[in-house]
Amino acid sequence: MPAGPHPPAPVHFDLNPPPSAVKSRQAESVMQRTILILLTGLGLLALPGTRAADRKFIELGWDIPDPAFLRQFGPEMEREGPFDGVIFRVTAQSDTGRPVTTQSGWDPTPWRKEWFQVAREDLRACRFTNYTQNFLLFNATPQFLDWADDEAWDALAGKIGICGWLAREGGAKGLAFDFEPYGENQWKFDPAKKRSFAETAALARRRGAQVIRRLAAEMPQAVVLALFLNSVVQHAGQAEAPVPVLIHDHYGLLPAFFNGMLDAAPPEMILVDGCENGYYLDSVEAYQRAALNMRSWSGPCIKLVAPESRAKYRQQVQAGFGFYLDMFVNEPGNQYYRPPLDGSRLKRLARNLNAARDAADEYVWIYGEQSRWWSGLAREQPWRAEALAHTVGKGRSWEEALPGITRTIAWVRDPVGAARAELARLQARNATTNLAVNGAFDRGPAQGATRPEGWNVWQDEKQATGTFTWDSQIGGGSGRASRVTRGCFLQWLPAAPHQIYVVQAKSRLSGAATSDLRVRWQTSEGNWVHEAEDRVFTFKAGPGDWLTAWGTVTVPAEAGRLVVLLNVHNQKTDADGCWFDDVEIYRLPALNFPRP
Repeated sequence: MPAGPHPPAPVHFDLNPPPSAVKSRQAESVMQRTILILLTGLGLLALPGTRAADRKFIELGWDIPDPAFLRQFGPEMEREGPFDGVIFRVTAQSDTGRPVTTQSGWDPTPWRKEWFQVAREDLRACRFTNYTQNFLLFNATPQFLDWADDEAWDALAGKIGICGWLAREGGAKGLAFDFEPYGENQWKFDPAKKRSFAETAALARRRGAQVIRRLAAEMPQAVVLALFLNSVVQHAGQAEAPVPVLIHDHYGLLPAFFNGMLDAAPPEMILVDGCENGYYLDSVEAYQRAALNMRSWSGPCIKLVAPESRAKYRQQVQAGFGFYLDMFVNEPGNQYYRPPLDGSRLKRLARNLNAARDAADEYVWIYGEQSRWWSGLAREQPWRAEALAHTVGKGRSWEEALPGITRTIAWVRDPVGAARAELARLQARNATTNLAVNGAFDRGPAQGATRPEGWNVWQDEKQATGTFTWDSQIGGGSGRASRVTRGCFLQWLPAAPHQIYVVQAKSRLSGAATSDLRVRWQTSEGNWVHEAEDRVFTFKAGPGDWLTAWGTVTVPAEAGRLVVLLNVHNQKTDADGCWFDDVEIYRLPALNFPRP
């Protein structure tokens, strides 16, 4: 490996903080454990074991594609949009040539499967690599269906069955339901129908079950991503008696319909409350509170679920969030406007999207109207691009409307994945420099020394019985630790706040020895800072006998040095061997916003 610049003269590394710092860290640890217990008990934490990369970002917008577009531009879309999948629409023609679409199918006219054969073939021909979480959109528009009209609801359920068939055949994850009535309102109780609210709600529950039963017949494992469910009427769940609130609410019958959906959902089906109200949330606390309201046994959303279904709700319903990009490009005075944070609208977007990601169980759907992600839209559907041109965003790409947005979303979605992709692109252009000094350990000790050139060492003074040497026989040169109970090879390099680095290393072990790769922080003067932001990366199976650790770090405020530690533990006998090799440190271009 090419060596980077040599550091200044070695400095003394005291890895054991003073007693005051130990007490401070112990107090901080107790506080962190207490907060963790409280958050877990309240249901504020996301599902166990989830990481940033486990969350899925789904695109939806006025640039919504159809199967033909997905087939033609799928690989291009994956390059242009930093997502895990898209919400798409399906269009077809009836026997008489009348256009039909899943964006306007909420009416009593039945569909036939054969109308959608072309769409099916297009979906089956799509070759996505990264977009594995695609959803077929079905809107609750344009007509009101009388809750007692069996024929109308059988037709609608049949359409949902066709959509489930298309989704399954096309490898989609499931259906996305937009229950907003852009035409007649299905969900507002109408006393003029001469039925009580209780009677109407019972019918609505029956219809919800009817619809999901037809979907499950085609795709029992579907994910049903509803843009909103009970979250849209959680104010009714906060009332002492929900029914009087629901009787007059715009979405008063939606909870009953959702109860029916839950009744019929098979155990393998997931229902997502996409919480479109996420558009308006503007803090970490607001997103966590919204998630609590959707998840908690005592929350307002579960209060609107039939008591006999609440356990099933907890098992099969996820909390998701809608995220409205136009908030960050609209002008002041617009009701959908988010002002800059520390002078940057992109920073505010990143802060809020991080909060949405961390609060969601799995799905965040990212919605935009006035700009577009897909360049193929202007080439293949100029009429749609022209329509967008009259908006505030003027139909520009999102990257043009808000420079840096693509990279920002990518880093929020999956920091490790984004770092890997960026490093690979830089390496393909030979535009990287390994900043580690003698990272390949191909240079041995200087005269009079035992440790490899460029590396300092440390071990616990109470158990300082081990040695750190250079082994010329392993890996073409490697750093070797012997009989070290707790210690490390280490080196530092100058760093500035908010810079991003990728660090990686290899380790080879025998016997009972263990190792890890740690990154810590110092001021420019060599004082340890931000100990709570130490990053530890585990060595995992790699090529041959070597294990590999890889990770990305962002330099915290006030830090002036990045310190890399190759830690070794538990070497009690000569059989407990530990070697290190191929340490690489790369600096990536800084983000336009400081990472939280």
